[in-house]
Amino acid sequence: MYNALGFMTEKETGRRSINVLDPRVAQQVAAGEVVDRPASVVKELVENALDAGTSRIEVELGDGGTSRILVRDDGSGMTRENAGLCVLRHATSKIRNVQDIEAVMTLGFRGEALPSIASVSSFSLTTSTGEGAATKVAVEGGADAEVSAASHPKGTTVLVDRLFYNVPARRAFLKGARAERAAIVEVLTHLAIAHPRVAFRLTEGSRDYLSLPGTKDLLERLAQILGIGKARALRKVEYESGPFGVSGYAALPSLTEGSRANQTISVNGRFVRAESLQRGLDDAYRATIPSGRYPPVAVEITADPRRVDVNVHPTKQVVRFSEERAAREAVAAAVRGAIEWRPSAPPSSPRVPERTFTQDRFSGYSPPRTDYPSRSAEDFSPHNAPPAQGLQEARERLSEASAPLEQSLAEKPEPYGDFPERGGLPKALPEELRVIGQLAAGYILVEEPGSLWVVDQHVAHERAILDRLNDSDSPATVQSLLVPEVVDLPPAEAELAAASLEELSVYGFEAEPFGPRLVRVTAVISTLADRDIAGAFKDALLAISGTEPGHRREDHILATIACHSAVKMGDRLSQQEMEALIKSWLTSRLPATCPHGRSICYRIGMNEVARKLDRH
Repeated sequence: MYNALGFMTEKETGRRSINVLDPRVAQQVAAGEVVDRPASVVKELVENALDAGTSRIEVELGDGGTSRILVRDDGSGMTRENAGLCVLRHATSKIRNVQDIEAVMTLGFRGEALPSIASVSSFSLTTSTGEGAATKVAVEGGADAEVSAASHPKGTTVLVDRLFYNVPARRAFLKGARAERAAIVEVLTHLAIAHPRVAFRLTEGSRDYLSLPGTKDLLERLAQILGIGKARALRKVEYESGPFGVSGYAALPSLTEGSRANQTISVNGRFVRAESLQRGLDDAYRATIPSGRYPPVAVEITADPRRVDVNVHPTKQVVRFSEERAAREAVAAAVRGAIEWRPSAPPSSPRVPERTFTQDRFSGYSPPRTDYPSRSAEDFSPHNAPPAQGLQEARERLSEASAPLEQSLAEKPEPYGDFPERGGLPKALPEELRVIGQLAAGYILVEEPGSLWVVDQHVAHERAILDRLNDSDSPATVQSLLVPEVVDLPPAEAELAAASLEELSVYGFEAEPFGPRLVRVTAVISTLADRDIAGAFKDALLAISGTEPGHRREDHILATIACHSAVKMGDRLSQQEMEALIKSWLTSRLPATCPHGRSICYRIGMNEVARKLDRH
């Protein structure tokens, strides 16, 4: 009957006939597409509650949901007739015809969730519209439903006992109670972010695992989940492009985590897992965060439902867009616009009144000395730097997202007290900053009224240079070398270089073979002149060999050029050079972190200094 590999022989399979499955068997097969673990049960039941207009959802678990799941809501409820129909396959109130499928706005519509859950559990549903008697529907493992009268307030309560008790093979694949509970917490958290006005509560035994009161806006919900400190690092996202609108909040690059657990994307109110949209988030944070790190994001994409296919998979978590690329680009542009720092000059800016203290002001940029050890004047000049008032307005815009949160907490924090540990920046106008000097030929000390900032000169300059390299309005030029740089390479790298000369020229490296293992570089991008050309060339080759063509490779090569172009630890700078560097850094788009995601500066408050010196 079976061959050596355990498969039936052709003779045996040829004798088997095609049969129509028993309805209960077919129902359990179909249930596997919708229900694979307790978290998927909770998701389907909660989405039904949200479609019913609930304002509060309570979920109770037993053994992480493996033995008991109860979901209670205060939504519209169902009549006795509808309650009896809801456990039948493909019975739904959401659609009537094919045209309705093409414009679905509800979270559920397939009419598969409840019958699928009821076929693999001991299932009961009690519901009331608030008028007359309530209705209870009980189904045991997919058997015929038993409908009876009951007592229940307006809303619906669904109880799922002994999940997969009649499908031992499926139950054997469930994980432990802790892992299953964690999956439920994750699902509920995403749904709570997508619907901030609804209250959510998750309990098991006497312990609350989630307790989220309904909020008036998304920022308050994110503060409940992430904490107040992290919520203050979020920036508001508002964007429209063609058929897509994007709104929500995105964290500054200085705040990252090790997984996408706190990245929530919803489409027309539906929490989804869409790879193309996640790539849009990655595009937005390119060259700002380390590899494998993910900033918290909560965004909703609104679009004409006819442009979104939600009927891709029975779980309805996978969606497709008629314009997939445009959706990805809209997400990337929306988030990038929120986290970038590109101030625009106002039409007229009143002069900021002078303060009473008499410290030296920012003197304004002038070309640095010609004996500067590492850079030319051109490379330190602020590129298209806007007037100071425009910069201040941009900083105020970056701070305004936390205003509703402060009001809801009914307290006014200290100017820097609740700012995230990484990513803080001076808030004063540039002319109110004073460069005090250089510490250990590597750190620039900047005084702001009430505080001292320690700035890493290398990564600050690196960020400013990378901003210029990415600026299509003011691109860096290619500069011919008076004395060509000859780079000695191992044979394999020399061969790669010879094959990559055209691509390297895109990044300013004009080079030619100069022997079996030598390459002669005759021109480089202007920021790299007089710097470590050989090191930059080798690292660019490493990026070409180690990454696939595309944005990731481009980011890697540009970051390499910026790193080798920037001043180094140990380079002593003049006062004018330090002032120019600080100004060009603060007028870059993403001054909080370097291209590799490291912090650039940190603040020491005067109160802290006074405490250390016992001057309370």
